[in-house]
Amino acid sequence: MAAVNTKKPLRRATYVKVKDLTPATKGHCLVVQVYALGHVTEKPRYDGSVVRIVEATVGDETGTVVLSARNGQIQLLDVGRVLVIRNANADVYNGFLRLNVTQWGKIAPHPDGIASTPNAPSSINTVNNISSVEYELVPLDDDHGDDHNATHT
Repeated sequence: MAAVNTKKPLRRATYVKVKDLTPATKGHCLVVQVYALGHVTEKPRYDGSVVRIVEATVGDETGTVVLSARNGQIQLLDVGRVLVIRNANADVYNGFLRLNVTQWGKIAPHPDGIASTPNAPSSINTVNNISSVEYELVPLDDDHGDDHNATHT
């Protein structure tokens, strides 16, 4: 019996806006414009190599977020440039939200030649910087029974 090659079609990427990012979430795709660049810092690794890191403020019509870019990603960052970010994580670093593109993600200039990629943002909402909100890890107390999920005060 011959094996049938039934290839599943690729799932279409779902794009989100900056305002929709929440801490500890993964797999975000966004189209953003670079608003500001920080200084490149170099951090030594345990194996003796050096990692170059820069924090850039990127945004769309709904707000801005700080993007932590590493090594080869840095060369794509120019103020005013529109970027397509795929498979990014929204991580909390030192209490503040950062967008992080790991080895499984990608940063590319817009337009990227893919029909499903949304248009470039028409403006950048610099008033809503979601990276300026401080997050705090609050341990849940299991002594309160069913109320342990209530963290709002």
